[in-house]
Amino acid sequence: MDDEVAKYTTQEISVLVGMSVSQVHYYYRLGLIPNLRRSENGYRVFTEKNLIWMKNLKIFIDSEMPLKDIRQLTDLVVQGKQATAEKRQAIVEHHLKELEKKQAELKKQVAFMNGFIKTYQQMEKESDER
Repeated sequence: MDDEVAKYTTQEISVLVGMSVSQVHYYYRLGLIPNLRRSENGYRVFTEKNLIWMKNLKIFIDSEMPLKDIRQLTDLVVQGKQATAEKRQAIVEHHLKELEKKQAELKKQVAFMNGFIKTYQQMEKESDER
């Protein structure tokens, strides 16, 4: 059993990670926060390892990783590092490829918008010259 000291409350974690308390509770109910303990009073308490996981979870969520993939990663984390490293890597690599596709599409959209701006600037310049 992990003997790491629990030292953060849900409120503290929410501030450190940049999630609302209700988001932390939501992701906990979805089973996306592994190895979470409760205090004698029944409150959720977080260890340093939980904090690291929560920061990772926030990145996964912010990068729009599907919840089913985050759930699979969470399940693999619970199983242990050595036995599941290859599977976890595959999930993250797949998500990275999806992000790279989105990035390429965004670059096209940015170039397109820049073209519009240049066109409008040229129209304005021609209008001013008249």
